[in-house]
Amino acid sequence: MKAQGRKTNGQFGHGNPGKPKGSKNKVTSEQKERIEKVLAMLDETLDDDLLKMKSKERVDLWAALQEYIRPKLQRTQVEVESTEEQVTKITFEVINSSTPPLAPPQEGRGKTK
Repeated sequence: MKAQGRKTNGQFGHGNPGKPKGSKNKVTSEQKERIEKVLAMLDETLDDDLLKMKSKERVDLWAALQEYIRPKLQRTQVEVESTEEQVTKITFEVINSSTPPLAPPQEGRGKTK
């Protein structure tokens, strides 16, 4: 067995403590810097890009981002029987936002008046 290097089982040999705790991988650091640069560039146009999105795209994005800030709940199946046809309208309103509100959807399921 050598004084430095690795043993045949892959462990570090005597006198070789390995990589110091907390040290960063060079490749990982470079990739992180590149990603941060791209995010900074995208951040400049984000508000305009969001305003250009269609309503469905905004809702899809909102739903996708929820999993990063809210815990996922276990799915449950609920069976509801009703003799009347019910229509439910759900409206989302942004309060205390630094960006201007998005234009409200037009009535008539996408048809313009």
